[in-house]
Amino acid sequence: MKYINKKYVVLSLALVLLSITACKKYTDEYNPQSRTAETYYNTFAGFEDLTKSNYAPLRGIVNFTGLYYLGTDAFSTPSINDSNGENLYNNNLNSANGDVDGYLRQLYSAINIANNTLYWATQVKDGSATTINTRVGEAKALRAYYYYLLTETFGDVPLVLTRTTTISLIFTRTPEKDVYSQIVQDLTDAIAALPATTADFGRVTKGFAQHLLAKVYLTRGYKSYGGGQADFQLAATTAEAVINSGTYSLKTKYADLFDPSIANFQVNPEVIFSVQYSTNAATNSAGNSLQQYFMWDTQNTGLVGRSTFYGKTNNSTALDPYWFSNFDKTRDSRYLANVYDVVYVQVAGSFNNKSYAVGDTLLYYPAVAFTPEQKAAKKYIVINPDEYRTSPFSAGLRSYPQFKKFRDPFVTAYVDNGGARDTYVFRLAETYLIAAEAYLKAGNTAKALQYFNAIRARAAKPGNNPDTGLSYATEMQVSSLTIDDILDERLRELTGEEFRWLELKRTGTLVRRTLAYNDEAKAANALKAVHLLRPIPQAVIDLNRASFPQNPGY
Repeated sequence: MKYINKKYVVLSLALVLLSITACKKYTDEYNPQSRTAETYYNTFAGFEDLTKSNYAPLRGIVNFTGLYYLGTDAFSTPSINDSNGENLYNNNLNSANGDVDGYLRQLYSAINIANNTLYWATQVKDGSATTINTRVGEAKALRAYYYYLLTETFGDVPLVLTRTTTISLIFTRTPEKDVYSQIVQDLTDAIAALPATTADFGRVTKGFAQHLLAKVYLTRGYKSYGGGQADFQLAATTAEAVINSGTYSLKTKYADLFDPSIANFQVNPEVIFSVQYSTNAATNSAGNSLQQYFMWDTQNTGLVGRSTFYGKTNNSTALDPYWFSNFDKTRDSRYLANVYDVVYVQVAGSFNNKSYAVGDTLLYYPAVAFTPEQKAAKKYIVINPDEYRTSPFSAGLRSYPQFKKFRDPFVTAYVDNGGARDTYVFRLAETYLIAAEAYLKAGNTAKALQYFNAIRARAAKPGNNPDTGLSYATEMQVSSLTIDDILDERLRELTGEEFRWLELKRTGTLVRRTLAYNDEAKAANALKAVHLLRPIPQAVIDLNRASFPQNPGY
């Protein structure tokens, strides 16, 4: 949706226009087109501009890596000695935490834009009624998404369904059950209003609302107030509606979804929804940071240095050894589609009294551990799978196969952010895994296996295993299934796309799996059931004039 991105500068004025009309004029303002909300948003052209502003907040919302990944089974901090509260669940995870405060504020700001859109949809005097109805569906679907993220993160939250134009200091926490009912209603309305496809790639469509509704039903099915088996069946049926719609299809090769050498690789029939960026620096804000996820810092060795090729990590989230242990490296093509198992010298020099030229192998991460004798015979450094928590260059830091899934062809320097590739939010492969999980919980293992094995077949390396004569796709099939199997498959398929913390929370496995596989969280031994909710920001509690209790344990 590059067209929409080019409008961001203008669209960011949406809330400003409201404040101009609501406040006294303390300073002289220059409004070159003499526009106000009341004279512009009630026109079809103005309303169309307003609706586009619903998409800008998504750039920030999908980038809370600490909240989404730290403190889970497969993700930790780059330093094994870090005291990060989101990873260790210690006293640093508290009501003053900047991430939870910024997250809540961004989500409610986005909700207000959606609510503003819904209000002005009733005031437009001209234009296409069909288009206006579609835009209402987009706003409701996005509002449902934001409330899903809010209530899964904080539990009971204020349910605000009308636009905010003045300061309000009185909010109460709506029971989670009621928030879920509103989410379902918004998505049901959106499904009825939205088209299956759009010429403006990047807008919300019917598939977005159906995919999210399937996940909402699936999540609610686990809850004490949920419908249990009925919700699981609804989740399965709704996911199947997306799968069988004819609108989407799985790419033949997993790697092609992320390969920037393929022209227009991000616009493909597997993508249900993605957050858009522009190659125009004037409208791209700081740019995407997706390419900085899950990498170790190459500048720790001068032989790689500040390499544009390997990229600059954001030093916030690292892959834990468990992530690497999850792959069948003989049969599964996704492993080498996600990481480089070799790091090449970028700057000529020496290390350990050995000279290296540009292009020489510096690091090798074998799938099967080398013996000490094998390691000693190599000029380059061999790092075995049980050594990923250590680095030959910097004590306390990790070194592991460098993550490459989100490499960005638009980043041409060693910089923060700067990316212009899209961020996949919903992809059909996840719809398959939602269907698999829903059918498993509903007691239909045969259907669950059907959808689960479809993803594994696509992930298989091409050809046959020379040791068995069987195709790798056949060998990737399984005949039994558990929730842990599905969570492991989600890691292999959706790293950096799914929000891992929410997936573990939904399935009731956050405490068990994190303490089993995250070495740092295990050592801290502070993670408990109370951490299934994040703390309410203290600033929110302090500003509120109604009763607004903190979540237990904070």
